[in-house]
Amino acid sequence: MHLKIARAFLCAAAVVTAWVLLSLTGPAPALAHSGPGPERDLSSFGFDTREKARLDGDWWFHFGARLTPQEAVAAANADEFGLLHVPDDWQSSETVSETNPHAHGTGTYVLNVTLPYSNGTPLAITFPRVADAYEVFWVPANDLTKANRIGGSGAMTGPIEASLIHQTFALDQIGEGYLVVQVRKELQSYGGILRTPVIADAALLQSNAHLNHIIEGTIIGITLLVAALNLFLFVVYRKDTATLLLALVSFAFLLRSVILAGTLEMVFGPDVRPLRIRIEYADILLAAWAGYTLQQALVWRCLSDLGGPLVTGVIAMLGGAVVLTAPLPFVTEQLYAIQMYCVVIFGLILWTSARAIIKRIPDAWFYTLGWFVPLAAGANDIIVANTYQGVYLANHAFVLFICAYSLKVGRRVTSAVSRAEVLDLERSNLQQLHQNALDTASRDHLTGLLNRQAFDNELSLAWREKDYSDQGISLVIFDIDHFKIVNDTYGHPAGDDVLRAVADLVQAANLRRADRVCRYGGEEFVMILPDTTCDNAKVVAERMRNRIAALTTECTGNVSLRVTASFGIACADPNSDLEPRELLLRADEALYHAKSTGRNRSVTYVQMIEEGAESPSDDLKAAG
Repeated sequence: MHLKIARAFLCAAAVVTAWVLLSLTGPAPALAHSGPGPERDLSSFGFDTREKARLDGDWWFHFGARLTPQEAVAAANADEFGLLHVPDDWQSSETVSETNPHAHGTGTYVLNVTLPYSNGTPLAITFPRVADAYEVFWVPANDLTKANRIGGSGAMTGPIEASLIHQTFALDQIGEGYLVVQVRKELQSYGGILRTPVIADAALLQSNAHLNHIIEGTIIGITLLVAALNLFLFVVYRKDTATLLLALVSFAFLLRSVILAGTLEMVFGPDVRPLRIRIEYADILLAAWAGYTLQQALVWRCLSDLGGPLVTGVIAMLGGAVVLTAPLPFVTEQLYAIQMYCVVIFGLILWTSARAIIKRIPDAWFYTLGWFVPLAAGANDIIVANTYQGVYLANHAFVLFICAYSLKVGRRVTSAVSRAEVLDLERSNLQQLHQNALDTASRDHLTGLLNRQAFDNELSLAWREKDYSDQGISLVIFDIDHFKIVNDTYGHPAGDDVLRAVADLVQAANLRRADRVCRYGGEEFVMILPDTTCDNAKVVAERMRNRIAALTTECTGNVSLRVTASFGIACADPNSDLEPRELLLRADEALYHAKSTGRNRSVTYVQMIEEGAESPSDDLKAAG
């Protein structure tokens, strides 16, 4: 059942989408004028009620030599001019040739207009779009020898300079006269008056222009903010590519908004018009591809099928290269190819959405229906462009579109980041628990030093490294003198305090990172000193002995105790034949000698032999 619904939805949406997209990107259809030929009687028109007079319909038209306004009016009255619908592209009505395939040249438009004879409302005439350059004249009907230049945009002679879009000129004339518009076409495949001229109250047109500028600026600002926000979200959480693609779509729409607002011409001058047209066409390809790839990332949470985005991206890149390098008339003539690319892209978006709906992917309906918001707004703009009534909604719809999607994706990213933070916290806690477990297994619970098991492991590791060192390895064993008396006299809590104090002192000593200190058992401690000679080990032991002798420990029961320690030192040279247990035994023998010869001293194994003490380890060797 879901499959049938999705297929029906896909077919219907594809048909509607194809029609709307072709209508959106193609030229506006011409509307027939209800008046008697190329005449407009506006003498009683309600300009004072803020109405707008649209000058669409048939105009007298001549293509070829550039005529003076007086010559044009005379030829029109003599029926030497044909008729051309406004707005329209004159290329479709003129004969083209191999040397002039796009009907480049000058076209002259003439329209008989009667303005109010007594009008307290200043009037103005606006030309939303004329390609490529033009001049506007008024020839009074009562004196055809006079011609007043109303205004114009672009260069009519010399190097071609394109006109600016949506220009408005004051119309101070009254009574009957002729509007003469000279248009020069050389840049694009289409040319002429492409949007309906309008006469209205000058204050109304000016206020409308200011309002449009405010709206355009607001749209550009919001789009820039949305693009920056999505880039920030992508930097914060790179796993969700939808944020980067939303930023790309926002950038494409921002570029289009800047182009349509005429900002590039205002900043860089009219000479940038050819480049502006190329950028506009390339931007359509970029926006279409980014939209399709965005839908993939939104619905599937990743680019699960790279084939579609990759193929359409390559086509968009090739198309963009042609748009940016081919002759401009050829580029504008191939607009239908860009239209078809957009139709295919939207079909792919619908196909992706239908698959997601069938598989019941979360939010699939939301992301699918969201695309119909700008599509419906585009259809509305077609009607507004042809009737000059109503409000343009495409820009507002795209802003709503990217804001809604950005909010949705932003919440998704925020949730993902929160989950990632929770997982990181749990991972950190697990690592800490693991480390605590390792410490519990390898640390002495009373002193915090490494325990006997850890000592065996550390000695084994250090022993394997000694052959690669220059000075071998040294072991230092020490224990606290008369520690049994401390326990018997002051109790085991006091003894524990002494053990902790000595351990803290040793840990605070300036030892190397490779050195290890362990509690060997009872009141006995061991230091593993890799890459250390006996002389240096003796220095370390003496420094430690003096610090312990100077230490005063505040014990349980308000008792202050001072203790001493005896040290035994044994060393093994690199590549020595000794075994680790033999080195440990020698250090222990040196400790026993230090305790038996007065305590509170440090003795090396070599020193013990020199003082004439016998080594039980030799007896062990002899015993086998």
